[in-house]
Amino acid sequence: MSITVSINAVSAARANTSAVGARRQVSGVSPARQLAVAMAASFVTVFFCLLLAFAYMRFVLGVEFGGRDGLAMLALAACALMSTALGAAIGAIPKISIPGKTGIATGITCFCALFAGLYGEPSMQLADRVSQSAPWAVLVNPAAQAANAFYDLTYYDSLAPFFATLCVLAVMAAVFFVVAALLMRRQNYERL
Repeated sequence: MSITVSINAVSAARANTSAVGARRQVSGVSPARQLAVAMAASFVTVFFCLLLAFAYMRFVLGVEFGGRDGLAMLALAACALMSTALGAAIGAIPKISIPGKTGIATGITCFCALFAGLYGEPSMQLADRVSQSAPWAVLVNPAAQAANAFYDLTYYDSLAPFFATLCVLAVMAAVFFVVAALLMRRQNYERL
C-alpha cells in the first residue's frame, strides 16, 4: 500500500499519465522539486497510516514492544521513507501506465516478502536458507530489512542491530530517490 501511494503521487506529475501532470510539466517547477513534494506528501500519508496500524496493534491487540514504542515509531518512519522512495522510483518509470506500475510494485513486494519469510513457515525456512547461503540477498531485500527493524527491537537487548538496519533502510531510500530523480529528468513528450 505504501508503494502505491507514491506511485500515484509521482505518476500524477508525469505529463503522459494525467492532465494535471501535463500542466505541471509546462510549469516553472523543476522535476526534482515536483518529485520532492510528491515524496513528502506520500511520506506523511504513509507514516500516518502506519502510526494508525501501530496504535491498533499496540493498544487494541496488546502487542508489546518491550518499552521501545518510540523506537518502533522511528522504525515506522524509516520503513515509510524507504517504501515511498521505492514507489517514487517505480512511479517515475516512463511509458508505463499507472496500473502497470502498480503491477510491478505488487510483483516486487510479493517476491521480496517471500524471501523475507513473511508467508508462513515454509517461506521462513526458505528465508533462513537464503540468509545462510547469500547474506547479501537479505541486505538488499526491502521487505527483509523492514521486518528486521522490528525483529531487532524485539529480540536484541543491544540497539546496535536496530540502528544498523535503520541505516540500511536510509541508504535504500536514498538510492531509490536518486533513481526516481534520474528518471524524472529530461523527459521529452511528443505533445502536451
